[in-house]
Amino acid sequence: MKNKFYHISVISVMRCWTILLMAIVSFSCSDFNPMDSYSRIPPDRNTDINDGDEGDGAGGLFEKGYGTVNKPYLIMDVIQIQNMSEVLVKGKMIYFQLGADIDMKSVSNWDPLNPDGDFYIHFDGNNHIIKNFTCTDKGYASFFGILAGVCKNVGFYNAHIESAVNSGAGVIGGYIGVKAPNAVEKTGQVENCYVSGSVKGKYAGGIASRMGRPYGGQICYIKNCYSTAEVISTGDECGGIVGSMYENSEVSYCYSTGVLIGANSVGGIAALPSEGAKITACVAWNWKITGPTARSGRISGMLSQGESGHQADPVASECYAWEDMICSGFTPEDNAGSVSTGQYNGVGESTQNLQNSIANWGTPWYKVGNIDMGFPILEWQFDREDYANYGGHDNEPEGDFASGDGTQNNPYVIANATHIQNMSKALIEKQTIYFVLSADIDMQGINWQPLNDTNGHHKWIDFDGRNHVIRNLTCESGNYRSFFGVLCGECKNVGFVDANISSTTTGIGIIAGYVGLAAGDANYTGTITNCYTTGILKGSGAAGGIGGVLGGSGYIKNCYSSATVIDQIPNNTGKAGGIIGRINGNTNGSTIENCYTSGNISVIGGGNVGGIVGKVDKGNLTIKNCIAWNSTLASTDKTKVGRIVGGLPILLMRTAMLMMV
Repeated sequence: MKNKFYHISVISVMRCWTILLMAIVSFSCSDFNPMDSYSRIPPDRNTDINDGDEGDGAGGLFEKGYGTVNKPYLIMDVIQIQNMSEVLVKGKMIYFQLGADIDMKSVSNWDPLNPDGDFYIHFDGNNHIIKNFTCTDKGYASFFGILAGVCKNVGFYNAHIESAVNSGAGVIGGYIGVKAPNAVEKTGQVENCYVSGSVKGKYAGGIASRMGRPYGGQICYIKNCYSTAEVISTGDECGGIVGSMYENSEVSYCYSTGVLIGANSVGGIAALPSEGAKITACVAWNWKITGPTARSGRISGMLSQGESGHQADPVASECYAWEDMICSGFTPEDNAGSVSTGQYNGVGESTQNLQNSIANWGTPWYKVGNIDMGFPILEWQFDREDYANYGGHDNEPEGDFASGDGTQNNPYVIANATHIQNMSKALIEKQTIYFVLSADIDMQGINWQPLNDTNGHHKWIDFDGRNHVIRNLTCESGNYRSFFGVLCGECKNVGFVDANISSTTTGIGIIAGYVGLAAGDANYTGTITNCYTTGILKGSGAAGGIGGVLGGSGYIKNCYSSATVIDQIPNNTGKAGGIIGRINGNTNGSTIENCYTSGNISVIGGGNVGGIVGKVDKGNLTIKNCIAWNSTLASTDKTKVGRIVGGLPILLMRTAMLMMV
């Protein structure tokens, strides 16, 4: 028994020593798991002591470093900057530093580092530049995605950012801080940075699309930065620095110079500050801002009052704007002092006064305010000595149009294909914008996106071709594929020659997929006069040589089409017409007058085919003094073929003149 007891005791002691040893090993290796690809820190190294150990750069992914505050990962080339995503750890701050300028032209489309806000990143550009950065068709399109951490001392030169549908875009961050209240106790900070290039998104800003709402009272801020980027919003906010600002967010000592175009809230610094946000000591130096009357301002578009459960009203103060700024869609009035509701335009000042004002901001701004093309720069840019090449400033930019401001008395003048592509940027929701042609336009090589094709079709257009011609229109994208998409307004005095339009959706025409809308006030009526079209179009559901659908009380007068029209829908529901595919009118009635067609019109299957109109689905229609000169009207269901209107007996068309070859 004695020996047996002794034997058991030895085993127990050995087990205790084993457990203790495992605990010690586990404790000492708490930062190192050889099975975890993210664990790069050897267990015997104190990574934040200056012991001469520079770190292995995560096993060679970077030049050196451990990703810690005193030994950040050092990035020297475009491969290493792409490796950043490999070492991010959920809930842990990882530190990076640039050791050289990075040209990202070889990266066709960047994936934002932090699309869901799970990672914390501290990024020090170390006075270097990231060139030719592109991020398109992504949620929170930007370099970081959601910046929970710090970005400082870096320039983004010639960036191209375009978000996915219904998402935000900014060069540095799609969102700075966190996406929602009470998410994490982390904030976002951007300082001593600049951006240039272009940004486009539903909500967009030069540096970030949105910012704010960190939990625990911490502050998100953008400080001592500038943006020269052109910013376009396709739906909501458009800001020179940031789109929307929520509680616990501040923008200070910043300026913007880029052209801004938005359909909702637009502001030279921020479009929509709210809930206690602050804008202080900023300058809107934008050459041009386009936005709606009630929600646009030189500094901020619309400061909105605090909501229940959030902080007080926002405050904007000590801000200035360039007195020669072109403001399209709104008329600014100076705001002295501070403003907490409504639009904020700041105080208009001369170029020299703005230069002096920013120079007086002090460090980190260079002491001379007109150093780069007449604009201020940061001290670290001056020390580099190449600011003239990479500062992002230009002379006064070439206008989007030959002349004009888009009003009835001074319409935008379109003189070339570039100008015609700029039309979409000038449109403002629920406001009529006027355009005229001053020359024939050749659109060869351009895959056209219809002008009024999204967001409820609330853009109103008055287009006068002034007897010029648009050649080689090609449209293979969008819903109502055509030149206008949905024409709410007027098109007159223009010819479309050799157009090529194709679609698998309903509503396709050369001039408009939908001429006016069935519902709405007079602003939603579409009219086309003194126009003609040639070419070929292939649609699915409603196709016409002039327009796919004629809605409401719209009219088409003094027009002709020799275009070939094919409705490709195979289920006997096609509607193809020489002028209009389908009528979707109202009790006031639609009108087609003094028009003729000569193109071949057909459907695949037994759909409706008409020389003038494919089918009348709804509303009253008057057809007067029209000629169907078509050599072919084809459908497998002969009862749905009409020389004037598909499916209607000729005797009903008493006001129409008929001629068939």
